[in-house]
Amino acid sequence: MATQMTQRQATYKLARVSEHEEQANFFSTALFTYQHRDDFVRKLLFSVPNGMWIGGKNPYALMNKFKAEGLQPGVADILYLQPRGEYNCLAIEMKAQDKRNDKDAVKPEQAEFLEAVNASGGMGEVCYGCDEALRVFEAYMQMEAR
Repeated sequence: MATQMTQRQATYKLARVSEHEEQANFFSTALFTYQHRDDFVRKLLFSVPNGMWIGGKNPYALMNKFKAEGLQPGVADILYLQPRGEYNCLAIEMKAQDKRNDKDAVKPEQAEFLEAVNASGGMGEVCYGCDEALRVFEAYMQMEAR
């Protein structure tokens, strides 16, 4: 009987948690955890809709409009603009957990953005899943606010 259960369990795959779900879970947990702290500035923690789907009759015209307004490919998914410790900001590029071993998960423009953040005194990190992003955010929040 135990062998049958193992075989049956092996036929089921765990549901994939999407990058969207990971990021939504991050915001839900981070806001719940830090909303009452005096040193947390809610308006400075936000997502960047770079990977959004643009619909409508002419999505190319809308994308060109956004580019003319300064849309920058590769900007990290999550930004926290409060300086802490030695850093002037935190930028997190969120990836789904199952992308950890995917060498193409981080696009060149995303890596370049994080390199620019790090080179200019910020903390730029790629996080695979909500838990990893929360650990990075917690470490950032443990630093003294400036």
